[in-house]
Amino acid sequence: MTYDRPVVGVLVNPVAGVGGRVGLKGSDGAETVRRALALGATPLAGARAAEAVRRLVAAGPASGGPVLLVGPGEMGEDAARAAGARPEVVGSIVAGATTAADTVRLAAAMAARGVDLLLFAGGDGTARDVHAGLAGAPIPALGIPAGVKIHSAVYATSPAAAGEVAAAFVARPAARRRTASREVLDLDEDAYRRGEVAPRLWGELLVPLEQRRIQSAKAPTPAGEAAAVAASAAAVVRLLEPGTCCVLGPGSTVRAVGERLGVATTLVGVDVVEVTAPGAATLVVADASEADLLPLVATGRCRLVVTPIGGQGFLFGRGNQQLSPAVIRAVLGGSGRAGIIVVATPAKLAALGTRPLLVDTGDAALDRELTGHIIVITGSGDRSVARIAAA
Repeated sequence: MTYDRPVVGVLVNPVAGVGGRVGLKGSDGAETVRRALALGATPLAGARAAEAVRRLVAAGPASGGPVLLVGPGEMGEDAARAAGARPEVVGSIVAGATTAADTVRLAAAMAARGVDLLLFAGGDGTARDVHAGLAGAPIPALGIPAGVKIHSAVYATSPAAAGEVAAAFVARPAARRRTASREVLDLDEDAYRRGEVAPRLWGELLVPLEQRRIQSAKAPTPAGEAAAVAASAAAVVRLLEPGTCCVLGPGSTVRAVGERLGVATTLVGVDVVEVTAPGAATLVVADASEADLLPLVATGRCRLVVTPIGGQGFLFGRGNQQLSPAVIRAVLGGSGRAGIIVVATPAKLAALGTRPLLVDTGDAALDRELTGHIIVITGSGDRSVARIAAA
């Protein structure tokens, strides 16, 4: 079938990110999804996809925007209809029992229909499945971030950014649509839960060339930064008075804070400690979920220590969904912005260049509240001022 308008495919992994707030650090595999749902997790990928489609449709011409080819039901159709679109459904699924194979199959079907752009909502595993489905076909693709760990450089910085970048891309004549090859990375989630972070390159996707609103690949902290990490951690510890409840986010930089306090914390989880004396603490909760954190931060005396993701600059919304809008609001309500302590080495900040630190909490009002400037601890006696922006 041929169309007289640009064609955008929309594909949603409905369980992407479902393990984030309950502390499972991913959503790969049916058993992980089952555990997440049993723990009270709420799937959010559909709502994030709907926001992207809403922006895509709103940016289109009044006479009609792009044709939307969508996966059935929870794999795209529901999100498109929630956004006010009238899509054309491709293929079929077993509702409530979708798998990675469905993503591969539907991506291939959309490529065969000649989409001008494939928008897909998920995380690194979803990007990997889309890459497999396209099988090297030169179809531009763009991710709507909805997963827990998003190391791949094929995602927009937020659902809103995905919709707006997609709208601008397909509005151009085909000859002026510029793309770049970007990496699809994925982790072994079982190893990740054990604190082993070793992403594997699975290939590349063609992505609209829009540097400002496409996130970079995650960059690890270099081994040579150990002294700078230790100095920064020591500076954070000096700020923590006895009696303080302290929520420690993921990452090697923040884990060094726990080590300085004499507490063994997790590398890729969220932990809570109680400062008992200057430079000393006890572990309250290890590898906490949102549900674990809420009663603790409700006391109004907790501080939150986070570090931006290397190469990307995200403070919230990537790999730390346990720090949900409700958790962050409770910290802000008890201590204001001083309740959020940001720590990073000078090299990590320098690698971002002029780019700001980013927040993508899933709560647009909170993202706006967090924007502005914040002090970043960068060494024993060193501080920098960094700008925070909504992704």
